Amino acid sequence: MPRATRPTSTAESRPPVRASTRDALLDAGVAVAERDGLAGMSVNRVVAAAGFAKGTFYVHFADRDAFVDALHERFYGRVDAAVAAAVSDAAPGADGLLRGAAAYLDTCLADRGVKALLLEARADGAIPSRASAREERFAQLSVPGFRAMGWREPRVAARMFVRMISEGAILELEAGRRLPAVRRTFARFLGAAPPSPR
Repeated sequence: MPRATRPTSTAESRPPVRASTRDALLDAGVAVAERDGLAGMSVNRVVAAAGFAKGTFYVHFADRDAFVDALHERFYGRVDAAVAAAVSDAAPGADGLLRGAAAYLDTCLADRGVKALLLEARADGAIPSRASAREERFAQLSVPGFRAMGWREPRVAARMFVRMISEGAILELEAGRRLPAVRRTFARFLGAAPPSPR
């Protein structure tokens, strides 16, 4: 005897929905950034890569600068999560700072297009104030580590360390891989034992 089947609703019969339209546009932006850099980043290229109409872009972003800032914000959300996971069981001090730096660098290498795009954006002034505010926030998170190590000017040291990490990320992005010398230099700056090579 055939089993009775319950009717499916329209929602149940639809294919699974992929990531939100906004996320799909951001993903396309990463692909365009990897291929063309900031100079080649245009709304037309992003919507073509995402497979959407141009009007869809403007539903989610006011303009190209807002889009670049959203890429930046999403990237730093990933950095936040990676750094938090890396330092979750570390006491304030050199070990936690080095773990956080390594997590930042690894996230940059994993998200190459976005980091390269952000560096270009900083250079041409597209999003300097918000980028600086995010860097300042990371510096503030590093202050307890420098304070625990007995640095006399922990805020200055933290800001310099964040800038060093950013420069280290540029070197690794240019090389396309981890650079143990960069990571050892951070350890030397902190007066800690250099991390073992991977």
